[in-house]
Amino acid sequence: MGDTKIKFFKNVSWLMGGQLINMVLQFIVSLATARYLGPSNYGTINYVSAYISFFSSVASLGLAVVVIKEISSGVEDENEIIWTSIFMRLTIAFLSAISVIGLMFVLNPNNKIIVLIAILQSLSILFSAFDTANYWFQAKLLSKYTSISSLVAYIGMSIYRIYLLAHNANILWFAFSFSVDCILLAALLMLFYIKKVGFHPIFSKKLCKSLLIQSYHYMIAGLITIIYSQMDRVLLGTMLNKNAVGLYSAALTITTLWGIIPTAFIQSASTILFKAANQNKILFMQRLKQVYAIILWLNIVYSIGVSIFAELIIRISFGKDYSAAESTLIIVVWYYGISCLSSVTQVYLSSEGKNKYINKFCIAGVIFNFILNWLLIPVYGILGSAIATLLTHILIQIVMPVFYKETREVGITIIKAIFLRDIFDEKLKKYIFSSFKKFKK
Repeated sequence: MGDTKIKFFKNVSWLMGGQLINMVLQFIVSLATARYLGPSNYGTINYVSAYISFFSSVASLGLAVVVIKEISSGVEDENEIIWTSIFMRLTIAFLSAISVIGLMFVLNPNNKIIVLIAILQSLSILFSAFDTANYWFQAKLLSKYTSISSLVAYIGMSIYRIYLLAHNANILWFAFSFSVDCILLAALLMLFYIKKVGFHPIFSKKLCKSLLIQSYHYMIAGLITIIYSQMDRVLLGTMLNKNAVGLYSAALTITTLWGIIPTAFIQSASTILFKAANQNKILFMQRLKQVYAIILWLNIVYSIGVSIFAELIIRISFGKDYSAAESTLIIVVWYYGISCLSSVTQVYLSSEGKNKYINKFCIAGVIFNFILNWLLIPVYGILGSAIATLLTHILIQIVMPVFYKETREVGITIIKAIFLRDIFDEKLKKYIFSSFKKFKK
């Protein structure tokens, strides 16, 4: 168990270290891009990317949690799991890419630019199928390779965008940059995976069926989550204009940068949580509460800081053209932090065989978010959309788990985590102390 803890801390260190560097690069390049394109063009790219996100979720098939769980259990052949998942995702990715291009043509028949942007960005859907290899590295607590791949890929994409900025390129070349990142990341992850495991492509119909049976709850939940997470930008673009999408996206850029840190922590913690679930229910629930507490309070501290300095952050980062995004930033920074809880809750639902509740939570979220957006956007504009999404995340991440009897224990666990109830047990203190001593050596 001690070795697992050491691997966990090293894994988190690699993930967070790599993500921190990515965060700085992403921040600088995104700001330069947003300033160069202006709210309208920046909004157009983000409007299309909202649809790309939906179809990317379709193509992911909800396999992340299931694949990590299967590899952690050691029951099936790991290489067979990875390659079967890749072939499954590639097939759906191809159909998804065609679908998003067709949808943009139907919705914007007189706007060739939006259709061309969709074609260029849809390449990211195809290549994202190969990031399935990342699930193997997560399950093995070997995120060193994931971090290196992500860093190199983002540096490559950043250099590409800087070149475009220096040569005054048009919006289409910037749209392609979204796919450049995915292409480089896919290539590097597969190279590392093949180096570790070898090149042995294999597809199993039986395993394919088994994975789909386990993952369809997550796939549906992922689709619904994307719908309500991207609904704000889609409705803003439809009910207002692309300029509103650009302002809203600027606020999200500040917020999502921070999301990299809790996401990295959750990726490493998932393997530990699955193993704890197989050993002892009491230990599992305690570790779950500790993960919730860490994620929640990291986000609370960050959100308070951003809320206080929102005006300064927007003006320094994006310039006066984006000043209308200041109040929106104060709202979205809070909901994005709460949204991170869903990944941890999925680990609980998977371990307890309660996957059906994922869809119930998400369907309620879609309905609630759509109604609130529809009511608030005409009155409050982009601020109304931010408020609608914040209330939606509070409902599905905190309120609804308490509402259902079968999930009430995890809902209560989240509430206890908010108030730091019984978080630091003696066993954890000893593990942290001994782990850090060994880690330093």
